[in-house]
Amino acid sequence: MNIAELMDILKDLDPDTSVEMAIVAPVGANSEEITVDQYPVEGVLPRDPADHGGALVVWLIGGEPEDVDEFIDAVEDQTDAIQTTRQGELIDLQSAAARRNPSRS
Repeated sequence: MNIAELMDILKDLDPDTSVEMAIVAPVGANSEEITVDQYPVEGVLPRDPADHGGALVVWLIGGEPEDVDEFIDAVEDQTDAIQTTRQGELIDLQSAAARRNPSRS
């Protein structure tokens, strides 16, 4: 999915709608059962195109709050925290929303 497709899907939704990720994975290596974990999207991390065959890619960041905090700290504090040739800028969605609309924060 690309940004235009995602924006097209989201355009008719209420702007105050929460965004979550649903991560679907098998329960085990040889299992036919699946598990679904739900996490709010906490941020967006643009990735280095060199790591993706020249394609522009962003990661939606979410997970357990303490894990997300640790990930953000690692990305911000260590140049080798993510396997890439260029450090991406992590965009904290709550901070960005507060800057766009201070009356809502």
